[in-house]
Amino acid sequence: MPQSQAGVIDSLNFDLLNPDKNRGSYQAVSLTKGFDFVFVRPGTPNPAASTVRLFGDNALEGFTVEEISEGGSVPFLRAKNATAFDVLLLAGQLVQGGKQNRGINADMLVAAGQSAKIPVTCVEQGRWSGTPRSRFGHAGFEPIEVRSAKMRDVHHSRREGREAVANQERVWSKISEMSSSLGCVSPSSDLLESMRVVRDRHVDPSSRFNARIEATEVHPSTVDELRFVEGRLQSMQLETRQLMDQLHVALGDSESPQINGLRRDLDRVLREIALIQQQRDRLREQFADRANDPSGDSRWHADFTAADQAAQGASGMLVFFNGEFLAGDIFADPQWFSKVYRDLRDSALMSWEFVARRQARAKREMDPASSVKAASTARSVVRDALGGDWAERPAIAHGRSMLLEHPYLESAVLGGRDGSPLHLLVGTKQQPEILRTNDERPRRPVY
Repeated sequence: MPQSQAGVIDSLNFDLLNPDKNRGSYQAVSLTKGFDFVFVRPGTPNPAASTVRLFGDNALEGFTVEEISEGGSVPFLRAKNATAFDVLLLAGQLVQGGKQNRGINADMLVAAGQSAKIPVTCVEQGRWSGTPRSRFGHAGFEPIEVRSAKMRDVHHSRREGREAVANQERVWSKISEMSSSLGCVSPSSDLLESMRVVRDRHVDPSSRFNARIEATEVHPSTVDELRFVEGRLQSMQLETRQLMDQLHVALGDSESPQINGLRRDLDRVLREIALIQQQRDRLREQFADRANDPSGDSRWHADFTAADQAAQGASGMLVFFNGEFLAGDIFADPQWFSKVYRDLRDSALMSWEFVARRQARAKREMDPASSVKAASTARSVVRDALGGDWAERPAIAHGRSMLLEHPYLESAVLGGRDGSPLHLLVGTKQQPEILRTNDERPRRPVY
Protein backbone atom coordinates (compact mmCIF):
# COMPACT_ATOMS: atom_id res chain seq x y z
CA MET A 1 0.00 0.00 0.00
CA PRO A 2 1.30 3.51 -0.71
CA GLN A 3 1.94 5.90 2.11
CA SER A 4 -0.88 8.20 3.12
CA GLN A 5 -1.13 11.49 1.24
CA ALA A 6 -3.05 14.63 2.10
CA GLY A 7 -6.76 14.05 1.58
CA VAL A 8 -6.32 10.35 0.71
CA ILE A 9 -7.08 7.43 3.02
CA ASP A 10 -4.57 4.57 3.36
CA SER A 11 -7.16 1.88 2.64
CA LEU A 12 -10.70 1.80 1.29
CA ASN A 13 -13.51 1.21 3.77
CA PHE A 14 -14.78 -2.08 2.36
CA ASP A 15 -17.37 -2.30 5.13
CA LEU A 16 -19.52 0.08 3.08
CA LEU A 17 -19.92 -2.68 0.47
CA ASN A 18 -20.08 -5.65 2.87
CA PRO A 19 -23.62 -6.70 3.94
CA ASP A 20 -22.24 -8.69 6.89
CA LYS A 21 -20.54 -5.60 8.30
CA ASN A 22 -22.96 -2.99 7.05
CA ARG A 23 -26.24 -4.30 8.50
CA GLY A 24 -27.23 -5.51 5.05
CA SER A 25 -28.56 -8.84 3.78
CA TYR A 26 -28.77 -11.25 0.84
CA GLN A 27 -31.86 -12.32 -1.10
CA ALA A 28 -31.73 -15.25 -3.52
CA VAL A 29 -34.18 -15.42 -6.44
CA SER A 30 -34.55 -18.32 -8.87
CA LEU A 31 -35.50 -17.24 -12.41
CA THR A 32 -35.77 -20.81 -13.65
CA LYS A 33 -34.10 -24.09 -12.75
CA GLY A 34 -30.36 -23.46 -12.80
CA PHE A 35 -30.55 -19.68 -13.26
CA ASP A 36 -30.31 -17.67 -10.03
CA PHE A 37 -29.64 -14.12 -8.88
CA VAL A 38 -28.59 -13.25 -5.34
CA PHE A 39 -29.35 -9.63 -4.52
CA VAL A 40 -27.25 -7.71 -2.02
CA ARG A 41 -29.29 -5.38 0.13
CA PRO A 42 -27.48 -2.40 1.67
CA GLY A 43 -27.26 -1.24 5.23
CA THR A 44 -25.65 2.11 5.99
CA PRO A 45 -25.55 4.34 2.86
CA ASN A 46 -22.30 5.75 1.51
CA PRO A 47 -22.57 9.55 1.66
CA ALA A 48 -19.55 10.04 -0.63
CA ALA A 49 -21.47 8.51 -3.51
CA SER A 50 -23.57 11.67 -3.80
CA THR A 51 -20.62 13.47 -5.42
CA VAL A 52 -20.38 10.89 -8.23
CA ARG A 53 -22.64 10.24 -11.20
CA LEU A 54 -22.95 7.04 -13.23
CA PHE A 55 -22.26 7.03 -16.98
CA GLY A 56 -25.55 6.32 -18.76
CA ASP A 57 -27.61 8.43 -16.40
CA ASN A 58 -30.09 10.28 -18.62
CA ALA A 59 -29.90 13.31 -16.35
CA LEU A 60 -26.14 13.63 -16.87
CA GLU A 61 -25.47 16.49 -19.28
CA GLY A 62 -22.02 17.71 -20.21
CA PHE A 63 -20.31 14.30 -20.21
CA THR A 64 -19.38 13.00 -23.66
CA VAL A 65 -17.66 9.94 -25.11
CA GLU A 66 -16.18 10.28 -28.60
CA GLU A 67 -13.62 8.69 -30.90
CA ILE A 68 -10.14 9.59 -29.73
CA SER A 69 -9.28 11.31 -33.04
CA GLU A 70 -10.58 11.97 -36.54
CA GLY A 71 -9.15 8.66 -37.73
CA GLY A 72 -10.33 6.84 -34.62
CA SER A 73 -8.60 4.06 -32.71
CA VAL A 74 -10.25 0.68 -32.06
CA PRO A 75 -8.85 0.17 -28.52
CA PHE A 76 -9.47 3.69 -27.18
CA LEU A 77 -12.16 6.35 -26.88
CA ARG A 78 -12.08 9.78 -25.26
CA ALA A 79 -14.25 10.94 -22.34
CA LYS A 80 -14.77 14.64 -21.64
CA ASN A 81 -16.38 15.59 -18.35
CA ALA A 82 -17.73 19.14 -18.38
CA THR A 83 -20.01 18.48 -15.38
CA ALA A 84 -19.57 19.39 -11.72
CA PHE A 85 -19.49 15.69 -10.75
CA ASP A 86 -17.03 12.85 -11.06
CA VAL A 87 -18.41 10.23 -13.48
CA LEU A 88 -18.13 6.47 -13.00
CA LEU A 89 -17.81 4.16 -16.02
CA LEU A 90 -18.06 0.39 -15.52
CA ALA A 91 -16.18 -2.58 -16.93
CA GLY A 92 -18.34 -4.29 -19.52
CA GLN A 93 -20.55 -1.28 -20.28
CA LEU A 94 -21.42 -1.16 -23.97
CA VAL A 95 -21.27 2.12 -25.88
CA GLN A 96 -23.03 2.65 -29.19
CA GLY A 97 -22.01 5.12 -31.89
CA GLY A 98 -18.87 6.44 -33.55
CA LYS A 99 -17.14 4.22 -36.06
CA GLN A 100 -18.18 1.00 -34.28
CA ASN A 101 -19.76 -0.11 -31.02
CA ARG A 102 -17.36 -0.91 -28.17
CA GLY A 103 -17.24 -2.37 -24.66
CA ILE A 104 -15.41 -0.59 -21.82
CA ASN A 105 -12.51 -2.68 -20.48
CA ALA A 106 -12.32 -1.61 -16.83
CA ASP A 107 -13.92 0.52 -14.15
CA MET A 108 -12.75 4.10 -14.30
CA LEU A 109 -13.57 7.46 -12.77
CA VAL A 110 -13.37 10.69 -14.79
CA ALA A 111 -13.00 13.67 -12.48
CA ALA A 112 -15.15 16.78 -12.85
CA GLY A 113 -13.75 19.13 -15.50
CA GLN A 114 -11.26 16.53 -16.74
CA SER A 115 -10.77 14.30 -19.79
CA ALA A 116 -9.54 10.73 -19.98
CA LYS A 117 -8.70 8.00 -22.45
CA ILE A 118 -11.09 5.02 -22.21
CA PRO A 119 -9.69 1.53 -22.94
CA VAL A 120 -12.28 -0.40 -24.97
CA THR A 121 -12.76 -3.51 -27.10
CA CYS A 122 -14.76 -3.68 -30.33
CA VAL A 123 -18.07 -5.58 -30.24
CA GLU A 124 -19.08 -4.83 -33.85
CA GLN A 125 -16.51 -6.44 -36.10
CA GLY A 126 -18.18 -5.63 -39.43
CA ARG A 127 -18.27 -1.83 -39.22
CA TRP A 128 -15.59 0.87 -39.22
CA SER A 129 -17.39 3.93 -40.48
CA GLY A 130 -19.30 6.87 -39.17
CA THR A 131 -18.79 10.46 -38.12
CA PRO A 132 -15.67 10.53 -35.91
CA ARG A 133 -17.15 13.14 -33.59
CA SER A 134 -20.52 11.46 -33.20
CA ARG A 135 -21.04 10.73 -29.53
CA PHE A 136 -21.43 7.37 -27.86
CA GLY A 137 -24.24 6.47 -25.51
CA HIS A 138 -24.62 3.72 -22.91
CA ALA A 139 -26.17 0.64 -24.54
CA GLY A 140 -26.13 -2.11 -21.90
CA PHE A 141 -23.53 -4.62 -20.74
CA GLU A 142 -21.58 -7.38 -22.41
CA PRO A 143 -22.72 -11.00 -21.84
CA ILE A 144 -21.16 -12.62 -18.80
CA GLU A 145 -18.68 -14.77 -20.74
CA VAL A 146 -17.31 -11.73 -22.59
CA ARG A 147 -17.27 -9.45 -19.57
CA SER A 148 -15.61 -12.02 -17.28
CA ALA A 149 -12.99 -13.07 -19.83
CA LYS A 150 -12.13 -9.43 -20.48
CA MET A 151 -11.80 -8.81 -16.73
CA ARG A 152 -9.24 -11.63 -16.44
CA ASP A 153 -7.30 -10.32 -19.45
CA VAL A 154 -7.35 -6.73 -18.26
CA HIS A 155 -6.31 -7.53 -14.69
CA HIS A 156 -3.44 -9.70 -15.93
CA SER A 157 -2.26 -6.87 -18.17
CA ARG A 158 -2.49 -4.30 -15.39
CA ARG A 159 -0.61 -6.52 -12.95
CA GLU A 160 2.22 -6.56 -15.47
CA GLY A 161 2.20 -2.77 -15.65
CA ARG A 162 0.60 -2.54 -19.10
CA GLU A 163 -2.56 -0.86 -20.43
CA ALA A 164 -6.01 -2.22 -19.59
CA VAL A 165 -6.20 -4.34 -22.74
CA ALA A 166 -8.22 -7.45 -23.59
CA ASN A 167 -7.90 -10.12 -26.27
CA GLN A 168 -9.83 -8.64 -29.21
CA GLU A 169 -9.85 -11.82 -31.30
CA ARG A 170 -11.25 -13.83 -28.38
CA VAL A 171 -14.03 -11.28 -27.88
CA TRP A 172 -15.00 -11.41 -31.56
CA SER A 173 -14.87 -15.22 -31.52
CA LYS A 174 -17.14 -15.47 -28.47
CA ILE A 175 -19.66 -12.98 -29.92
CA SER A 176 -19.73 -14.94 -33.19
CA GLU A 177 -20.13 -18.26 -31.37
CA MET A 178 -22.98 -17.04 -29.19
CA SER A 179 -24.79 -15.18 -31.97
CA SER A 180 -24.62 -18.15 -34.32
CA SER A 181 -25.80 -20.58 -31.66
CA LEU A 182 -28.74 -18.34 -30.72
CA GLY A 183 -29.70 -17.51 -34.30
CA CYS A 184 -29.16 -13.77 -33.98
CA VAL A 185 -26.23 -12.87 -36.26
CA SER A 186 -26.35 -9.26 -37.50
CA PRO A 187 -24.96 -7.87 -40.80
CA SER A 188 -22.14 -6.06 -38.98
CA SER A 189 -21.56 -8.81 -36.36
CA ASP A 190 -22.97 -6.39 -33.80
CA LEU A 191 -23.29 -7.73 -30.26
CA LEU A 192 -25.96 -5.13 -29.47
CA GLU A 193 -28.27 -6.45 -32.19
CA SER A 194 -27.75 -10.04 -31.03
CA MET A 195 -28.65 -9.08 -27.47
CA ARG A 196 -31.73 -7.23 -28.72
CA VAL A 197 -32.96 -10.35 -30.51
CA VAL A 198 -32.50 -12.50 -27.40
CA ARG A 199 -34.27 -9.94 -25.24
CA ASP A 200 -37.24 -10.00 -27.63
CA ARG A 201 -37.70 -13.67 -26.82
CA HIS A 202 -38.11 -12.88 -23.14
CA VAL A 203 -40.55 -9.98 -23.08
CA ASP A 204 -41.14 -8.47 -19.62
CA PRO A 205 -44.32 -9.65 -17.90
CA SER A 206 -45.28 -6.00 -17.49
CA SER A 207 -45.13 -5.55 -21.27
CA ARG A 208 -47.35 -8.59 -21.79
CA PHE A 209 -49.81 -7.24 -19.23
CA ASN A 210 -49.95 -3.84 -20.91
CA ALA A 211 -50.43 -5.49 -24.29
CA ARG A 212 -53.45 -7.43 -22.99
CA ILE A 213 -54.98 -4.23 -21.65
CA GLU A 214 -54.47 -2.28 -24.84
CA ALA A 215 -55.85 -4.96 -27.18
CA THR A 216 -57.49 -8.29 -26.51
CA GLU A 217 -56.40 -9.50 -29.94
CA VAL A 218 -53.91 -8.36 -32.53
CA HIS A 219 -55.53 -6.38 -35.34
CA PRO A 220 -54.90 -7.72 -38.88
CA SER A 221 -53.39 -4.40 -39.91
CA THR A 222 -50.75 -4.83 -37.20
CA VAL A 223 -49.85 -8.24 -38.59
CA ASP A 224 -49.47 -6.77 -42.07
CA GLU A 225 -47.39 -3.89 -40.74
CA LEU A 226 -45.06 -6.25 -38.88
CA ARG A 227 -44.58 -8.38 -41.99
CA PHE A 228 -43.79 -5.26 -44.02
CA VAL A 229 -41.32 -3.96 -41.42
CA GLU A 230 -39.51 -7.29 -41.14
CA GLY A 231 -39.34 -7.55 -44.93
CA ARG A 232 -37.95 -4.02 -45.11
CA LEU A 233 -35.40 -4.89 -42.42
CA GLN A 234 -34.19 -7.93 -44.37
CA SER A 235 -33.86 -5.78 -47.49
CA MET A 236 -31.84 -3.14 -45.61
CA GLN A 237 -29.58 -5.81 -44.10
CA LEU A 238 -28.89 -7.17 -47.57
CA GLU A 239 -28.04 -3.65 -48.77
CA THR A 240 -25.69 -3.29 -45.80
CA ARG A 241 -23.81 -6.46 -46.72
CA GLN A 242 -23.49 -5.29 -50.32
CA LEU A 243 -22.18 -1.88 -49.27
CA MET A 244 -19.69 -3.51 -46.89
CA ASP A 245 -18.39 -5.72 -49.68
CA GLN A 246 -17.99 -2.71 -51.96
CA LEU A 247 -16.28 -0.72 -49.20
CA HIS A 248 -13.81 -3.51 -48.47
CA VAL A 249 -12.87 -3.62 -52.13
CA ALA A 250 -12.51 0.18 -52.28
CA LEU A 251 -10.36 0.26 -49.13
CA GLY A 252 -7.85 -1.93 -50.95
CA ASP A 253 -7.26 1.00 -53.31
CA SER A 254 -6.29 4.09 -51.30
CA GLU A 255 -6.85 6.25 -54.40
CA SER A 256 -10.44 5.11 -54.93
CA PRO A 257 -12.84 8.09 -55.09
CA GLN A 258 -15.71 5.85 -53.95
CA ILE A 259 -14.61 5.41 -50.32
CA ASN A 260 -16.23 8.51 -48.83
CA GLY A 261 -19.46 8.00 -50.75
CA LEU A 262 -19.71 4.35 -49.73
CA ARG A 263 -19.12 5.29 -46.09
CA ARG A 264 -21.91 7.87 -46.23
CA ASP A 265 -24.27 5.34 -47.82
CA LEU A 266 -23.36 2.74 -45.18
CA ASP A 267 -23.96 5.20 -42.35
CA ARG A 268 -27.35 6.12 -43.82
CA VAL A 269 -28.41 2.49 -44.13
CA LEU A 270 -27.27 1.63 -40.60
CA ARG A 271 -29.23 4.58 -39.20
CA GLU A 272 -32.32 3.45 -41.09
CA ILE A 273 -31.86 -0.10 -39.80
CA ALA A 274 -31.74 1.19 -36.22
CA LEU A 275 -35.04 3.05 -36.72
CA ILE A 276 -36.69 0.05 -38.38
CA GLN A 277 -35.52 -2.20 -35.53
CA GLN A 278 -37.18 0.12 -33.02
CA GLN A 279 -40.41 0.01 -35.03
CA ARG A 280 -40.22 -3.78 -35.24
CA ASP A 281 -39.61 -4.06 -31.47
CA ARG A 282 -42.73 -2.00 -30.72
CA LEU A 283 -44.85 -4.20 -33.00
CA ARG A 284 -43.45 -7.40 -31.54
CA GLU A 285 -44.51 -6.34 -28.06
CA GLN A 286 -48.10 -6.64 -29.23
CA PHE A 287 -47.44 -10.34 -29.80
CA ALA A 288 -45.85 -10.82 -26.38
CA ASP A 289 -48.40 -13.34 -25.14
CA ARG A 290 -47.71 -15.51 -28.17
CA ALA A 291 -43.95 -15.00 -28.17
CA ASN A 292 -42.15 -18.30 -27.93
CA ASP A 293 -38.79 -19.73 -28.76
CA PRO A 294 -38.63 -20.95 -32.38
CA SER A 295 -37.84 -24.47 -31.16
CA GLY A 296 -40.91 -24.56 -28.91
CA ASP A 297 -38.74 -25.58 -25.93
CA SER A 298 -39.35 -23.45 -22.84
CA ARG A 299 -36.55 -24.89 -20.70
CA TRP A 300 -34.39 -21.80 -21.09
CA HIS A 301 -37.14 -19.22 -20.64
CA ALA A 302 -36.81 -17.23 -17.44
CA ASP A 303 -39.48 -15.44 -15.43
CA PHE A 304 -38.05 -12.15 -14.17
CA THR A 305 -41.06 -11.07 -12.11
CA ALA A 306 -39.63 -11.96 -8.69
CA ALA A 307 -36.13 -10.77 -9.63
CA ASP A 308 -37.37 -7.39 -10.84
CA GLN A 309 -39.19 -6.90 -7.56
CA ALA A 310 -36.20 -8.00 -5.46
CA ALA A 311 -33.91 -5.64 -7.38
CA GLN A 312 -35.76 -2.62 -6.00
CA GLY A 313 -33.65 -1.10 -3.25
CA ALA A 314 -30.77 -3.57 -3.72
CA SER A 315 -27.19 -2.38 -4.14
CA GLY A 316 -26.03 -5.20 -6.40
CA MET A 317 -26.35 -8.83 -7.37
CA LEU A 318 -24.39 -12.00 -8.02
CA VAL A 319 -25.24 -14.31 -10.95
CA PHE A 320 -25.21 -18.12 -10.75
CA PHE A 321 -25.68 -20.80 -13.41
CA ASN A 322 -26.41 -24.29 -12.06
CA GLY A 323 -25.27 -23.20 -8.61
CA GLU A 324 -21.89 -22.04 -9.96
CA PHE A 325 -20.83 -18.44 -9.35
CA LEU A 326 -20.16 -16.41 -12.48
CA ALA A 327 -19.95 -12.71 -11.73
CA GLY A 328 -21.29 -9.96 -9.51
CA ASP A 329 -21.54 -6.21 -8.99
CA ILE A 330 -22.00 -4.32 -5.71
CA PHE A 331 -22.40 -0.55 -5.72
CA ALA A 332 -21.94 2.04 -3.00
CA ASP A 333 -25.17 3.72 -4.11
CA PRO A 334 -28.30 1.56 -4.66
CA GLN A 335 -29.55 4.15 -7.16
CA TRP A 336 -26.68 3.23 -9.45
CA PHE A 337 -27.69 -0.41 -9.35
CA SER A 338 -31.30 0.50 -10.09
CA LYS A 339 -30.16 2.35 -13.23
CA VAL A 340 -28.18 -0.61 -14.64
CA TYR A 341 -30.06 -3.61 -13.21
CA ARG A 342 -32.07 -4.39 -16.34
CA ASP A 343 -28.97 -4.09 -18.52
CA LEU A 344 -27.08 -6.47 -16.23
CA ARG A 345 -30.09 -8.77 -16.24
CA ASP A 346 -30.19 -8.83 -20.05
CA SER A 347 -26.45 -9.52 -20.24
CA ALA A 348 -26.96 -12.55 -17.99
CA LEU A 349 -29.96 -13.61 -20.07
CA MET A 350 -27.99 -13.95 -23.30
CA SER A 351 -25.38 -16.07 -21.54
CA TRP A 352 -28.06 -18.16 -19.86
CA GLU A 353 -29.90 -18.98 -23.08
CA PHE A 354 -26.59 -19.92 -24.73
CA VAL A 355 -25.66 -22.27 -21.87
CA ALA A 356 -29.16 -23.73 -21.43
CA ARG A 357 -29.45 -24.60 -25.11
CA ARG A 358 -26.06 -26.28 -25.01
CA GLN A 359 -27.05 -28.25 -21.89
CA ALA A 360 -30.30 -29.31 -23.57
CA ARG A 361 -28.50 -30.48 -26.72
CA ALA A 362 -26.17 -32.55 -24.54
CA LYS A 363 -29.23 -33.89 -22.67
CA ARG A 364 -27.88 -32.62 -19.35
CA GLU A 365 -30.44 -31.51 -16.79
CA MET A 366 -30.01 -28.42 -14.66
CA ASP A 367 -29.32 -28.93 -10.97
CA PRO A 368 -32.66 -28.67 -9.06
CA ALA A 369 -30.75 -27.56 -5.95
CA SER A 370 -28.94 -24.72 -7.73
CA SER A 371 -30.83 -21.96 -5.90
CA VAL A 372 -29.82 -23.40 -2.50
CA LYS A 373 -26.17 -23.50 -3.58
CA ALA A 374 -26.36 -19.95 -4.92
CA ALA A 375 -27.80 -18.59 -1.68
CA SER A 376 -25.10 -20.22 0.45
CA THR A 377 -22.20 -19.43 -1.91
CA ALA A 378 -22.97 -15.74 -2.40
CA ARG A 379 -22.05 -14.82 1.16
CA SER A 380 -18.75 -16.73 0.89
CA VAL A 381 -17.85 -15.00 -2.38
CA VAL A 382 -18.41 -11.50 -1.00
CA ARG A 383 -16.72 -12.34 2.30
CA ASP A 384 -13.63 -13.78 0.63
CA ALA A 385 -13.39 -10.94 -1.88
CA LEU A 386 -13.75 -8.05 0.55
CA GLY A 387 -11.65 -9.75 3.22
CA GLY A 388 -8.88 -10.75 0.82
CA ASP A 389 -5.47 -9.39 -0.05
CA TRP A 390 -5.88 -6.19 -2.08
CA ALA A 391 -3.11 -4.38 -3.97
CA GLU A 392 -3.41 -0.84 -5.25
CA ARG A 393 -2.75 -0.28 -8.95
CA PRO A 394 -2.47 3.01 -10.86
CA ALA A 395 -5.96 4.25 -11.68
CA ILE A 396 -6.83 4.29 -15.37
CA ALA A 397 -8.05 7.88 -15.01
CA HIS A 398 -8.82 9.28 -11.55
CA GLY A 399 -9.82 7.94 -8.15
CA ARG A 400 -8.26 4.82 -6.63
CA SER A 401 -8.07 1.36 -8.17
CA MET A 402 -7.36 -1.92 -6.36
CA LEU A 403 -7.10 -5.53 -7.57
CA LEU A 404 -7.66 -8.64 -5.48
CA GLU A 405 -4.83 -11.14 -5.09
CA HIS A 406 -6.69 -14.44 -4.63
CA PRO A 407 -6.18 -17.99 -5.98
CA TYR A 408 -9.75 -18.43 -7.28
CA LEU A 409 -11.49 -15.04 -7.39
CA GLU A 410 -10.80 -12.18 -9.81
CA SER A 411 -12.00 -8.89 -8.40
CA ALA A 412 -11.51 -5.13 -8.56
CA VAL A 413 -12.68 -2.19 -6.51
CA LEU A 414 -12.74 1.39 -7.72
CA GLY A 415 -12.71 4.14 -5.12
CA GLY A 416 -13.48 7.82 -5.37
CA ARG A 417 -10.92 10.56 -4.99
CA ASP A 418 -11.71 10.71 -1.27
CA GLY A 419 -10.97 7.01 -0.82
CA SER A 420 -14.57 5.80 -0.55
CA PRO A 421 -15.29 2.56 -2.47
CA LEU A 422 -17.71 3.05 -5.36
CA HIS A 423 -18.04 -0.31 -7.11
CA LEU A 424 -16.96 -3.90 -6.53
CA LEU A 425 -16.67 -6.14 -9.60
CA VAL A 426 -16.08 -9.79 -8.78
CA GLY A 427 -15.66 -12.89 -10.93
CA THR A 428 -13.57 -16.05 -11.10
CA LYS A 429 -9.91 -16.59 -11.86
CA GLN A 430 -10.77 -19.30 -14.36
CA GLN A 431 -13.71 -19.63 -16.68
CA PRO A 432 -16.51 -21.36 -14.74
CA GLU A 433 -17.04 -24.97 -15.78
CA ILE A 434 -20.57 -24.46 -17.08
CA LEU A 435 -19.35 -21.79 -19.54
CA ARG A 436 -16.67 -24.03 -21.01
CA THR A 437 -17.20 -25.45 -24.46
CA ASN A 438 -14.48 -28.11 -24.28
CA ASP A 439 -13.40 -30.89 -21.92
CA GLU A 440 -11.21 -28.70 -19.75
CA ARG A 441 -12.09 -28.66 -16.08
CA PRO A 442 -11.05 -26.12 -13.46
CA ARG A 443 -8.37 -27.30 -11.09
CA ARG A 444 -10.59 -26.71 -8.08
CA PRO A 445 -14.23 -25.64 -8.66
CA VAL A 446 -14.63 -23.77 -5.38
CA TYR A 447 -17.11 -21.11 -6.49
